[in-house]
Amino acid sequence: MDEPTVYGALGKSIAQVYTIEFQKSGLSHAHILIVLRAADKFSTSEQTDKFVRAEIPSSIENLRLHGIVTKCLMHGPCGIDNPGAPCMEAGQCKKMFPKEFRTETTMNVSVYPLYRRCPSDTTFVRGREMDNRFVVPYNPYMLLKYDAPINVEVCTSLSAVKYIYKYIYKGFDCANMVLSAGQVQYNEIENYIDARYVSAPEAMWRFLGSHMHDRSRAVMRLPVHLPN
Repeated sequence: MDEPTVYGALGKSIAQVYTIEFQKSGLSHAHILIVLRAADKFSTSEQTDKFVRAEIPSSIENLRLHGIVTKCLMHGPCGIDNPGAPCMEAGQCKKMFPKEFRTETTMNVSVYPLYRRCPSDTTFVRGREMDNRFVVPYNPYMLLKYDAPINVEVCTSLSAVKYIYKYIYKGFDCANMVLSAGQVQYNEIENYIDARYVSAPEAMWRFLGSHMHDRSRAVMRLPVHLPN
């Protein structure tokens, strides 16, 4: 949290909220929403390109960044090349990859910006040749510092912000189960159980008293109606 909030790697932060989530495999990851001051908000394509990229870095100009992106920030392969990928549903990628090629970034007012993805760069990832259409948006500075899969998106609309807030507070994954006990008449709504899977890493995270979530501002809903 320190890089984008305390040290201002993306600009001056005036508010932030985050939560730690554990995948079914046990791996942990953080969902972080940062509100920048008005002067630092990403309002132009040039400003967005300065902090967020969706292209394969040159292996000549920055070999280390190239290696991190191709190792951590390439989606897939999926689609026709790998129809059995976990992201595939009804023949389509749920994450909407591959994206379209673009020669410049476009600020999309409805969701996220349409990042620049030139058609010139390709690389071999997991045995397949992939191009900029499969790059997950990232911030070069944070990738070089942490050498980890850090997806950075610019929220340019209220709907995107609302979605992220809802995603942060969606709670943990559950599995609905029904227990069958043969001829026993005990029912209790068919012995319904709302079960939760807790992995070993999550258990240790909680045993050690690590924070699961935090926010810089509290929001209180008041029963007040202003004129009009």
